[in-house]
Amino acid sequence: MLHIIANESAGSGAGAAALREIRAFLDGRGIPFRVDCTAKSGDAAALADAAWLSGDRELVCVGGDGTVFEIVNGLAGRFAALYFVPCGTGNDFVKMLGLPKGPAEALRAQLEGEKRAIDVGRLNEYYFLNVSGSGFDVEVLRQAARFKRLGGGLLPYLLGCFAALRRFRPLSVELTVDGEPARRRDVTIFSVGNGRYIGGGMLAVPHAEIGDGLFDLVVADGMGRLSVLRLLGKFISGRHTELPMVHERRAREVTVRCPGMVADIDGELVQMDEARYSILPGALEVRFPR
Repeated sequence: MLHIIANESAGSGAGAAALREIRAFLDGRGIPFRVDCTAKSGDAAALADAAWLSGDRELVCVGGDGTVFEIVNGLAGRFAALYFVPCGTGNDFVKMLGLPKGPAEALRAQLEGEKRAIDVGRLNEYYFLNVSGSGFDVEVLRQAARFKRLGGGLLPYLLGCFAALRRFRPLSVELTVDGEPARRRDVTIFSVGNGRYIGGGMLAVPHAEIGDGLFDLVVADGMGRLSVLRLLGKFISGRHTELPMVHERRAREVTVRCPGMVADIDGELVQMDEARYSILPGALEVRFPR
């Protein structure tokens, strides 16, 4: 039986419309399901935990990236199958799956699709599917929140980029990769990617694969505003990794120490002094459209 966890307020009410559509679709197919709806922040995590404890191993996430983040943290590394009905503002992780746009079509494509185990990232006590990091992109997320009322997709994030330019200063971090000696350096951005996209479609980690058992680490050196503008010109398309001040490698474990930094974890912002990343290979089952 499918266990649906739905955030009806996602995407300014798009979640409620999506839930109605997939209810009708599943009823029409004779597929058994149950539905739990969230009422406040944290509900999706609690519902995912309760679903797993009750023996449900096929969960359907109706919502955006924030709902996905909560469900993954409710599962807390425990193996389950997860289906996605994206209806949030950015819907960044599901871009890796190539789903159709309509809610019923997206679910149908997964139910009829190819099973595949994908990796889950861990940052301290948090779990994530997509991208985590800190630096200029975190300031962009902070500023973009001011513009979300203007619409979804890339627009709030593009406006956030220009607002962030006036406030950002490079971070001084101590970086350790796969047990190598720690290095102190100034960075504009560091991104630890299981997935690729942030901010409604920007290719922050363009070569990441969600099932290879490795993170892709992208680090941009500390730079001034003019260089940041050059970086941004290529960031949306993922071509920033071609620049000499941007470095890319794969890793299983990454530790970043920077007192007071704010880390982005799949769109959620958390303050910390040390970020310890590790990969959980094949911890979650998803289905890709055939």
